[in-house]
Amino acid sequence: MPQPPVADAIVVDNRSLTHALRWVGGLALLYGLLWLFPPSADLGLSRYLPLHTTLETAAIVAAMLSFGIAWNAWAESRPGNVLLIGAALFGAGLLDFAHTLSYHGMPDFVTPSSPQKGIAFWLAARYLVAAGLLAIALRPWRAALHSNFRYLLMVAVVVYVTSTYRLVLFHPDWLPDFFIAGSGLTPLKLLLEYILVAMYATAAILFYREARKGAGFNAAELFAAAAIAALSELCFTLYASVSDVFNIVGHLYKILSYGFIFRAVFVDSVQQPFQALNVALEKEMELSAEQHSFVRTLNMLDEAVLEITADGRIVRANQGWWQLIGRIPMANFQLLDSMRDEDRDSFRLYLLELTDGRRDEFHGRFRFSGAQTEKLMDCRFVAERAADGHVAGLRGVLRDITQSHQQERHIAHMALHDALTNLPNRALLEDRIHKAIQLAERSDQHVAVCLIDLDHFKNINDAHGHKTGDALLVKLAQVIKGNLGEGDTLARWSGDEFVILLPKLPGAELARQTAQRLVAAMHQTFELGGLSVNITFSMGVALYPDDGKDGEALLAQADRAMFHAKSQGRNNFQMFGEMAEKGLGKTEFDTRSRLAQAIRDRQISVWYQPLVAARPHRNGGARLAGVEALARWHDEKAGWISPAVFIPMAENLGLIGELGDLVRRQALEQFRHWRTTHPQLHIALNISKRQLFAANFIDVLKADMESWGIPHTAVTLEITESVAMMDVEFADERLRQLSAAGFTLSIDDFGTGYASLSQLHELPVGELKIDISFVRRIHSPEGLRMVQAIVSMAQALELRTVAEGIEDEATAATLRKLGVDILQGYHFGRPCTAEEFIALPLFNPAPALHSA
Repeated sequence: MPQPPVADAIVVDNRSLTHALRWVGGLALLYGLLWLFPPSADLGLSRYLPLHTTLETAAIVAAMLSFGIAWNAWAESRPGNVLLIGAALFGAGLLDFAHTLSYHGMPDFVTPSSPQKGIAFWLAARYLVAAGLLAIALRPWRAALHSNFRYLLMVAVVVYVTSTYRLVLFHPDWLPDFFIAGSGLTPLKLLLEYILVAMYATAAILFYREARKGAGFNAAELFAAAAIAALSELCFTLYASVSDVFNIVGHLYKILSYGFIFRAVFVDSVQQPFQALNVALEKEMELSAEQHSFVRTLNMLDEAVLEITADGRIVRANQGWWQLIGRIPMANFQLLDSMRDEDRDSFRLYLLELTDGRRDEFHGRFRFSGAQTEKLMDCRFVAERAADGHVAGLRGVLRDITQSHQQERHIAHMALHDALTNLPNRALLEDRIHKAIQLAERSDQHVAVCLIDLDHFKNINDAHGHKTGDALLVKLAQVIKGNLGEGDTLARWSGDEFVILLPKLPGAELARQTAQRLVAAMHQTFELGGLSVNITFSMGVALYPDDGKDGEALLAQADRAMFHAKSQGRNNFQMFGEMAEKGLGKTEFDTRSRLAQAIRDRQISVWYQPLVAARPHRNGGARLAGVEALARWHDEKAGWISPAVFIPMAENLGLIGELGDLVRRQALEQFRHWRTTHPQLHIALNISKRQLFAANFIDVLKADMESWGIPHTAVTLEITESVAMMDVEFADERLRQLSAAGFTLSIDDFGTGYASLSQLHELPVGELKIDISFVRRIHSPEGLRMVQAIVSMAQALELRTVAEGIEDEATAATLRKLGVDILQGYHFGRPCTAEEFIALPLFNPAPALHSA
């Protein structure tokens, strides 16, 4: 049965309990007065007999009404206690009927009427009611355990009543004496009455406790019934004549007791269910209103909500569906009729799998032909099952994703292509190299990787400006691409470097022919807006599997071959395999040897580039937020060597760990001095793949921090996106260890790798460093959208953003508006030595820093 809320039940039951206590208290007071001042009045049998018959008739009617309500309101889900007390009252009513007919002075009822006979039926009825009240007080208020409970209960009651009738009417001599004329009640009669009083009182106490606890049934009314019944039985211990006042009061109390039981049964069986029904109806009306509001809301959306049959016929559809396909609502519309022929069979198969139970739902993208245009829709359908488990229908939601799909494709294209030349960028090239090597391994073919570096391109930029240089790069890309095969890839590697991927080669000769053709194609003059420009390039070629087994190795060997081509006078190409056969590359070998010696002799220096807070000082001046430590090497023979050259070289030599330790310790030693005057500064350190995955890296890093007395929170560790995604499971574990130690982790060159939003959300990073390629194209609409998307994503994940490669105030202003946190680039300061760094205006005065 429905239970009222606990708070409401307690309030209602407290009121009922107060009402019941008043009744019980008043009747107990009356009984006390009668006991203390017993009246001597006696109505006499002739006058009392009609009154007795009337009182008993009222009690019988109350008992039978209670039984009738309890029996007819019965349900297996309803408490069995109600039916139990109802059955007890049914039996008591039958026994009270016999008691009335057997009362002294009534006509003979089978046998002559007498006080003994009337008392026997009376006690049988009272014990049945007392047992019923005590049983429902002790029994939990819950449904009956057996479905045939009420029939078994009625059989037991009828057997009890029939046995009592038989015993009293036909074997009265078997009964002990309850009343002796002239002497009154016997001690046995009084003992039985006191036992009844104890049973009623016990039930009353139990009901009172339940009422105080806020029971979900009418415990207060039952408490009053049991307590008044106990008072009634006490009256019957005091009468000396069957027509005296105690007898009358005892009968009146019994009627009141039955009345309270009737109220409890009526409330539980009729009033509460009707109240629950009323509450359910109100909730149903609220639900109906909510559903109506929900349907109206659905009609406001651009999404379609459908109910369809197993064959695709639309049963119901909101307005969004008809708006999406540009048609007016119509009956028996077939969903499959508006679908592209290429998608129809697969969609029909999905519907069949939903119908026969092989799927509970499906999710896919399908093309629909509307009244005017074709649309791509994201579809999700589920099977609606009836109570017996069979599929009653299918429901689905369709959303037009045409525009977002086009935007996704555009963004994906931008993320994997160079903004200037529209050629594949590094990320896409590396992926294609990997796939080409896998295919070549299975088919026993070759793959060529060609690295192109334009000769003296810097002179063109310096002489004619970057716009002319950019135009030349676009023109060169077109010429080179025009001389490649259909399956070949031309990618832009860096500023004036390109990489060509030649897959599915039978051998080195075809790569040589392609290289010769490309070198020859450069023997022309390029017209750029009235300016005639001549340009050549140097190219290095490496082949799989002869020169390397993976993309990284092939690119490194092609780079070596390209440098050899430059050393041979430029405007030519060199095959790495031929260099190895001739023993060439000695210069590179010498350079590698000197690098190893420089690392051992601690000749690698550290330069520093400022990191500027996007939010300036109150006076408008730039505010220094941190510093990035960068490795620099000045070779005694070759001069300054680019980090892009000697860092990969250190990795190939297996010295990247020693190089990283050297740079880190120099930087931390210097940073310790700066923190004494600039405690808010943080330092960014670049971490290579081999460093990150080294077994003792974290222990060594912690030891360095402790040695220089620098808190972990002041250090940012920059890891490239490709490294973080390379071995996600292991990298995630290592990054979490670093994050737990207090270091801030930064994803460097973000946007050039393949990090998904879910992967980024899982990684314990605190900063995203936007790749310089995105910053350089921020003044184009596409570039601006890309950077804005990265910043919005970082803000949603509560990550700090850093933009590098800022060369002018216009770029810095745009990035500030987008919400970038940290700015870095030549506009604020080039990498420099520690002595030069502290002389920068950004570094001084210190108070401006402290106001940050």
